[in-house]
Amino acid sequence: MESKSKTLYATPTPVNEHGHQTSSHMRGRAKDILLAFFALTVPMVALSAALLALIYHYRIVRNDFISSNLRLNTGQDDSKVVYVKFSATALTQVASWSSTLAPILVGFAITLISYPVARSILLAGQNNDKRALPTPYQFYLMLRMVANGSPITLWYWIKYATGWTGRRERQGKPLKTMTWILSLSVILSAFVVAADTWLHFATKTVNFTQFSPNTIPMNGSLGLTPDCTDVQNPFGGGCTLNSAATATFLIGGSSALQVLNNLSDTTTVKTFVSTRDQYAYLGNTPKAQLAPIDYSAHSWAVKSSCTPVSTQCLVDGEQSGPQFPYHCPFAFQGAISTTYQNALTMAYFTDSTGSSNQTTNANIGNPYYFAAIASVNQNIGRLPALANDPELFYGLHGSIVFVLFCNATVYDLEYTSVNSTITRFIAKPSNASTVNIIQGSQQYTHVGDPSLVQAASLAGFSANSQEVANDFALSYSQTALAVAVGAFTPQPPIESQLREDILVARVPIAPLAVLIFSNLSFVVLGVVLTIVAVVAVMKGDTREIQARMGISGLVAAQFEGDRAGEPVESVEDLFKENRGVEGPRVGVVRTEEGGWMFGSWRF
Repeated sequence: MESKSKTLYATPTPVNEHGHQTSSHMRGRAKDILLAFFALTVPMVALSAALLALIYHYRIVRNDFISSNLRLNTGQDDSKVVYVKFSATALTQVASWSSTLAPILVGFAITLISYPVARSILLAGQNNDKRALPTPYQFYLMLRMVANGSPITLWYWIKYATGWTGRRERQGKPLKTMTWILSLSVILSAFVVAADTWLHFATKTVNFTQFSPNTIPMNGSLGLTPDCTDVQNPFGGGCTLNSAATATFLIGGSSALQVLNNLSDTTTVKTFVSTRDQYAYLGNTPKAQLAPIDYSAHSWAVKSSCTPVSTQCLVDGEQSGPQFPYHCPFAFQGAISTTYQNALTMAYFTDSTGSSNQTTNANIGNPYYFAAIASVNQNIGRLPALANDPELFYGLHGSIVFVLFCNATVYDLEYTSVNSTITRFIAKPSNASTVNIIQGSQQYTHVGDPSLVQAASLAGFSANSQEVANDFALSYSQTALAVAVGAFTPQPPIESQLREDILVARVPIAPLAVLIFSNLSFVVLGVVLTIVAVVAVMKGDTREIQARMGISGLVAAQFEGDRAGEPVESVEDLFKENRGVEGPRVGVVRTEEGGWMFGSWRF
């Protein structure tokens, strides 16, 4: 019923049922406000702090590389992510608690804003400002918000605000204020859920590569043995050659055979390709325990290059029986067997002209030069791709015959291996002593000849004569190094570092920051609403209105009669049943208009 004067809203002196003055007031305001304040602030602060503490306590940062040579681009220097040595599943589980809690906090925000809303209703009534008071349906929406602050409640208000156009009354400050806070709380809750979902999908378990000084003993480099530091000519004895009356023996021959056949557990011949150049070099035999070690090392390398010269040395038709004569325009003449057995003949020269093959006591230089003629693959037959190549000839019984003129350059090598990949390869021409060792070891012992014969046979399956030459050149480089391996001794690497792969959580900073910001937004909202609630409750009878602004207050006002208007200390005291007095019973009755309404039956 609409009031006609302000005096109707004057505050009367509270009296009890006996007509005596009482000082009873609704209690619990401090408790309600503090509970809502702590609910809105403490959990979100605690969860944010716990999440950040986990991340930054277990955060892992890549250590510095031992040197710039051992640098590895792991893609782990992204400033937009944090790597955490912690389970990604557990980390996202902790983060998800925020999104679980956020929808619950909406109700506490509504509890706090209900105090200033209650005060505005009280003042509007006292001032007889009916435009500021809510309509019954608006009051229903407000009670619904207080009872269930959720998106569905906001949806009811949206339907009212948009669907009752032309029929609804002007919305007063109480409804607008409560709706605004409900909307803001729901939006913040949605932000928390969205940020948590983003973080959940963006956080991945990845491999993180960490680096530290190497503590595993290893010999990555090679040095010369004391007897091999000054070899004057290819036939110089004492280093890898032991000359006898009947033969020249290879010192360290067993080691050479092991390297030639990939059986050595310390040294192997590896290949490095740079643009169009192919180098063979001596390196460590791959081992599982050495796989996580990056290192720089010193070694030696050989790069060979061959050119087909068969047309300069062979004349088709001169084949006779089991041999093929050759007459080259350099010091390389004779006849090669073309039987079922693969055959190879080689000669070394003092210079690039090939005019002299007397290299025993000569200074052969670097690069040094040699020629090779091979007869291979009689029992296999001709390959169609090679049938018309002018640099490939054939023996009478079907073997492939070719002649190559080659050069080989020996290098002092410094290289870096990072993650089992060569990242730095610096080759400088070696001195004459090292060249004499590598050339003489192969020329005068022929230990590597079986490997070269096999290489010539395999080269016969190439696409053309130049590929045959290239394949043989690489095989020669590998063989020459392997045969001379007795001249070298293992040494520690120049530098090394240990590489360790760790499973970590990759946490992008962007979704993490959004989640923390969303969490703390609830904290800010809680602080602001608490201040507003405290200010409102300190003035007048705000708590009396706020406590009754719920389903319990509305039911008491409807069915408890005068008891609902008495001063009490709690909402439960509004009901006679709470005092042991038999109160009314609630039911439904049919109205004269044919509808239904709730009514009370009294004893």
